[in-house]
Amino acid sequence: MAWRRARLAREYLEAHATRTVRSGELEAVTGLDRFALARHFRAAFATSPHRYLLMRRLQRARAMIGSGDGLAEVAAATGFADQSHLNRHFKKAYGMTPGQWAGLRRDFPPDPSVGQ
Repeated sequence: MAWRRARLAREYLEAHATRTVRSGELEAVTGLDRFALARHFRAAFATSPHRYLLMRRLQRARAMIGSGDGLAEVAAATGFADQSHLNRHFKKAYGMTPGQWAGLRRDFPPDPSVGQ
């Protein structure tokens, strides 16, 4: 039962990753109060709902940066308040700024033989 509710919260976060998701929304979706939800979510996915949402945004940002999108556009499209907000969270998660990561991607294009 708790796993199913945690999964409902995860699916809701995935579907709404580019906007702010309030704990009240997750409470309504799962039928759990925020404390029980946080406890079950952490047990199921080893992270908090907020951190999970943040990491989904950062994954999308990395994909967009890798495809050549501008950093300000990426920040807006992935739900960050501005480019500085994206930079701060990106650096905390990956140890480098989005600009540095984009530079590495340019210096080392993907190997076409990988994945075959």
